[in-house]
Amino acid sequence: MTLQVLPPEMLETPKDKIETKEAQPYWKPSSLKDGDSEEFRLLGCYETGHAIMGWQYASETQGSNGELRFNGYVVTRTHPGQPDDLARETDWSKPDRPKIDGTYVKPRRFLAWVATSAARGRLEVLFIEQKSLREQLTEILQEDEDYTWTDEGLANFSIKISRKGTGLETSYSILPKVRKVPAKIAEEWKTTNNSIWLPNFFEGKDPFDGKQVDEKGLPAGGVDKRGSTVMPKKAVKKEETETEF
Repeated sequence: MTLQVLPPEMLETPKDKIETKEAQPYWKPSSLKDGDSEEFRLLGCYETGHAIMGWQYASETQGSNGELRFNGYVVTRTHPGQPDDLARETDWSKPDRPKIDGTYVKPRRFLAWVATSAARGRLEVLFIEQKSLREQLTEILQEDEDYTWTDEGLANFSIKISRKGTGLETSYSILPKVRKVPAKIAEEWKTTNNSIWLPNFFEGKDPFDGKQVDEKGLPAGGVDKRGSTVMPKKAVKKEETETEF
């Protein structure tokens, strides 16, 4: 009998590159660094299930050891009030980042909208929590003579979202630019628009699973259902070929 002295992992051939998972198809303005910007084209609207407003809060649950721990984010259609699983605030002034008992992180309102990314050339969900950005976008969309939509609900313009500053000095801005929808994107939307249905957020389902049968084609609205997370695990495969924007 021959003993195996070395752990098998030590005999594995080293890899020449680090393997990483595909980035989630969700984008937040807070991911920008000071001075950076990204450009998007909005696809669909509220009526088609491709734009929703809701509330998000950080959740805590009791672990097996009896201590509270972070349990992801919960999405609701209306303000959740102060649910039992609302997470406590963190004391960022201390190295171990302890939770502060008796305090709670306030729920935040958000706007989610399906869009194509100019940088990544793929379908994404813009997840906008900044009130200033939502107000700027509302003003832009009300200028319907300049910034129009196709009959299929595709924006004939792009929006460039920029960040300036850091910390409490951070500010965001949106710059629209008239851009006619390329025929290629219009054709692709005909076959992909049903692959994403944002009201799934409120049902605890993945928006990239498409419209559910029991949804009956209705846009966001109705009674709150909690338990869905902001970042579903399922990702959309990035296209290998360069796409028009």
